[in-house]
Amino acid sequence: MTNPFPGTQPNDSTAPQTGPNLTESKRLSILLVNYNGMSHLAPCLDSIRCFAPPGTQVVLEDNASTDGSVESAENEYPWLQVIRSNRNLGFAGGNNLAGKRAEGRFILLLNTDTLLLQPIAPVVEWLESHSTYGALTINMIDGDHVPRACTGRFPSAVRLALLRLMLVSPREYGSEMAYDVDWVQGSFVLMRADLWRALNGLDETYFMYAEDVDLCKRVWGAGFKCAYLPKWQYLHWGGFTHSRFPDQVLGLATYVEHHMAGLERVACRAVLFGGCLIRASAYGIIGFLCRRKIDRIKAIASWRAFEALVDCRT
Repeated sequence: MTNPFPGTQPNDSTAPQTGPNLTESKRLSILLVNYNGMSHLAPCLDSIRCFAPPGTQVVLEDNASTDGSVESAENEYPWLQVIRSNRNLGFAGGNNLAGKRAEGRFILLLNTDTLLLQPIAPVVEWLESHSTYGALTINMIDGDHVPRACTGRFPSAVRLALLRLMLVSPREYGSEMAYDVDWVQGSFVLMRADLWRALNGLDETYFMYAEDVDLCKRVWGAGFKCAYLPKWQYLHWGGFTHSRFPDQVLGLATYVEHHMAGLERVACRAVLFGGCLIRASAYGIIGFLCRRKIDRIKAIASWRAFEALVDCRT
């Protein structure tokens, strides 16, 4: 593979050259969920081959792809263990299905639109040696080599009113090896396999968005902490599009129902409903007055999010 970051080369003493070999060790299992991921899957697997520890098990769950990506991966990476679903199970369902095949003492949830940039054995070793932590992530870089927020604070009424308040910018961290965080983004989540099983994996009532926040909430509830290790990096190509805003809102609404009660739940529901209406109205007016397409797109996405909230309440 072409390394997008010169200077982050695989460690020849640890990086498998012909694909991970499970018989060497059962320390780490990497779980991948694929849905028509032809453009990203091969580079992701190449990076795993370069930077995963020897003995890493790699399990790919395919959500009924039609682009030939899973067939290509099976041919090119014989060490890959493939599970096929006849329907799209979503991120949570796909990872849970893959997790049933996992044999490692640690599980890494890794998006297929990511690249490992450095050997991750030290990251696994850090979690193994810090028994009070149940899950962690590392520094996320985007395609322009810019660090992006991949950790955050748990939802509250105020944070749901302004969603970016849920995120913690990488600039807020200093030079320490590790930081305690509320939650870590699902594109790279390393956790203890026994804890994963005790928590029954991801909650499948989430199809997309907020299942990582929910998982970390349950990690904390089980008596463990979540960590962010900024020294190590990975690249995540993915990005948010406004068409996914309704899914994001529904995920947060599900979180509110699962983890909040009383006045806090009422306040958060009101913020989600009211916020979608205000966004739809405001962007609709701005889009009409300024003739800007992006504002009309945001207005439509906000209205659809409101409709989705109404539908799930009825």
